[in-house]
Amino acid sequence: MKICIWILVVLLSGCANQSDDQLFEIISKQLYTKLDEQESKVFAYIVTVEAKTRKNVKLDRPLTRREFKDFANQEYFEESNSLKLKLEDQAVQLLKQELNKKEYCENNKYEIEEVSWRDLSVRLTGRCL
Repeated sequence: MKICIWILVVLLSGCANQSDDQLFEIISKQLYTKLDEQESKVFAYIVTVEAKTRKNVKLDRPLTRREFKDFANQEYFEESNSLKLKLEDQAVQLLKQELNKKEYCENNKYEIEEVSWRDLSVRLTGRCL
């Protein structure tokens, strides 16, 4: 009995650990920089993704309950707030790396003032402190 429970736990944890990274792929990252009217350094960082499509289901026969449940539980990137938040977190990390690499902000001090979404891209705008 303990072996059956152990096998069930292992199988369920494998299903729970499926990565959301498979549902989108970053296809471009762009950093734009300039000086504003007060000669402060400002930036905009845009990360664009390509969303993966839902798995195709063969419609030559009625779906089983399992197939229907799996299909219904798949997330579209455009509809999923949790996937967008994961991309936003990833974009913040990529911005930090890019600003460090270009040595744009002194002492790596900056603030992100606005986060905006457009279809399959996120834009982070801010300024160096």
